[in-house]
Amino acid sequence: MSKPLLNSRALSQLTLAVISALYSQNLLAAPTQSDYGGVGLMQMPTARMSPEGEFAFNVNYVDPYIRGAIAVTPVPWFEGVIRYTAVENRLYSPYPGYSGDQSYKDKGFDAKFRLWEESYYVPELAVGFRDIGGTGLFSSEYFTASKRWGDFDFTLGMGWGYLANGSSTKNPFCAVKEGACNRPGWTPSDSDRGGKVGFENFFRGEYVGLFGGVEYQTPIEGLSLKLEYDSNNYQNEALNNQFTQSLPINVGAVYAWGDYVNLNLGYERGNTLMAGITIRTNFQTVPNQIKLDAPPEAIEQATNENSEYIPDELAVALSDSAGLDASQIVVSEQSVTVTGQQSKYRDRKDADDRIARVLHNRLPESVNEFTVIETNESIPLYQTSLDRKAFLLEANNQLEPGENTEFVNSGPVTEQKLQGEVSTTDIEPTPYNVSLYPGLTQSFGSPETFYFYAISLHLAGEYQLSDKLKLDGIASWTVASNYDKFNYTVDDTTGAIPRSRTYIREYLTASDVGISNLQLTYFDNYGKNLYAQYYGGYLEFMYGGVGGEVLYRPFNSSVALGVDLNRVKQREFDRKFGFRDYEVTTGHAALYWQSPWYNINTQLSAGQYLSGDRGFTVDLSREFDNGTIAGIFFTKTNVSAKDYGEGSFNKGFYIKIPFDMMLTRSSTKYAAFNWTPLTRDGGQKLIRKYSLYDITKPKGKNSVSTHFE
Repeated sequence: MSKPLLNSRALSQLTLAVISALYSQNLLAAPTQSDYGGVGLMQMPTARMSPEGEFAFNVNYVDPYIRGAIAVTPVPWFEGVIRYTAVENRLYSPYPGYSGDQSYKDKGFDAKFRLWEESYYVPELAVGFRDIGGTGLFSSEYFTASKRWGDFDFTLGMGWGYLANGSSTKNPFCAVKEGACNRPGWTPSDSDRGGKVGFENFFRGEYVGLFGGVEYQTPIEGLSLKLEYDSNNYQNEALNNQFTQSLPINVGAVYAWGDYVNLNLGYERGNTLMAGITIRTNFQTVPNQIKLDAPPEAIEQATNENSEYIPDELAVALSDSAGLDASQIVVSEQSVTVTGQQSKYRDRKDADDRIARVLHNRLPESVNEFTVIETNESIPLYQTSLDRKAFLLEANNQLEPGENTEFVNSGPVTEQKLQGEVSTTDIEPTPYNVSLYPGLTQSFGSPETFYFYAISLHLAGEYQLSDKLKLDGIASWTVASNYDKFNYTVDDTTGAIPRSRTYIREYLTASDVGISNLQLTYFDNYGKNLYAQYYGGYLEFMYGGVGGEVLYRPFNSSVALGVDLNRVKQREFDRKFGFRDYEVTTGHAALYWQSPWYNINTQLSAGQYLSGDRGFTVDLSREFDNGTIAGIFFTKTNVSAKDYGEGSFNKGFYIKIPFDMMLTRSSTKYAAFNWTPLTRDGGQKLIRKYSLYDITKPKGKNSVSTHFE
């Protein structure tokens, strides 16, 4: 009997490989978003995950709900969603004078975990949690399975909570766990529940809902159709709403308009239209903009004519062609050492190639080793040695087929052993710098209005008083703001905790022009791995004082340790030079860890915050291949949820996008977007201008080419 050409395991692997290849070639559409945000059918979730690095913003309307959501897939097996739901037929507050005619807003967080990846015989399996925090008006948990068959993607699932409304199928956990049938509901009146995770309700309730559906990829490019059985009968909606459901079937269509926009249209409950839009991108795969930088210098033939180099000319060439702002050049008979700061190229491989070309074209043949000591704020970080001969072999394509050479080695800064006559040149940089840029202060979901904003124009200047001493200043002009509506009015003497941040209305409305920052900062290092900064002045727009930070960070290490300590006083509301009475000592000890998985970075800090409360902050972020950083954080302190107010504890989400991903010129700078749900006083940190961990980022694990362990 002959053996089959492929056994079941091999066939399964081949099937997955084909599916992956089809996705990569866009022959199969990427999974689409549900009404709630996150991959799904319409109302119902699926087991599918977006490609790793996916970022999607979508808005959907199905009467009376308007849902806006951000969905991120930081790793292949996890999807997170932050969502706001506007209930258009209910007011935010029963007191019109406070919230006006603003509709009720509910914020929620979803999480979905892939349990099993699809194979030839086994479907994709996932477990998910919808609206797991806060009031939990739409909270539910589910298990779901999805299986692709040609152009059809079938889903079958079982849900608890909101997904089981109207179901008569008994919860199987009721037979095995006492109390599993009891699922107490949360309401907006439970003010101390805002922001809390309802672990005690997971997979509880008398009934479970069974749901299913299919998504069909039509022959029309970019068009897919959806059909689902809805397990919710809409008779037990949040805020005492009830809707007529003519049919438990929802149908819809999704059209991919180009690579970044999906348009959604559907008919739900058998009687209600749905419409929405999704804007998506992928932080892992989206390419940077085509760069219009000047090309690297062409390699010239070394002759005796360039035996006498001109230091100032070399420094200009290094800055213009390689982005290296040199502060010192030391040349000996066989080597050159350049000390400076990289201000243009995030890709150090590109920078090393450009530096080597500039040095080769201007130094005599006898100089066979190039050493670059990279600094930031005059702090030496690491050194890179470039072998001139190995570089020329690679640059001139003189290697044999299959042969490769490493001309770059990076490691800790060491004392240079120089032979023969030594020439040292200190390059005097321009001591001052002035820039003009926009700024945005914002928060979401307050009772007064959904979105608070203040758009500013910042005039920033800095003056380098010495190698390690710098004077910084930022003058700000508030161009447009609606923070005059911020109506937090707890009295200083009766509030549960000092008002460290909720005076934001006063700070942004007392004067349109003010000083956001004016400080002296001294940077220093002690040996190869210990760094420090000391600062004093008007440290941010609400606080002034003095402080310092110390960081221990070995080269190419995944771990760093830091401590900061500050004594600060609250500034006057006009953001000029005066101070109010409130002052506090604040500071934190921090542990930084670059995990070996998916470029996930963890920061755990503990200490005292601006309101005198004590606790800890957890910050998790993922850095993608193109340099984009997406992260979340939360802070828990000894302030109770009741005293903290709506939201229970401080938390947020942020994205940092490299300038050169959006621009046609290389840059080492980032644009930052921060999401915080509310402005409250608990768990608030001082906004320090400089972070030693960020300054020393090039020393991090795998940041540069190295043969050192």
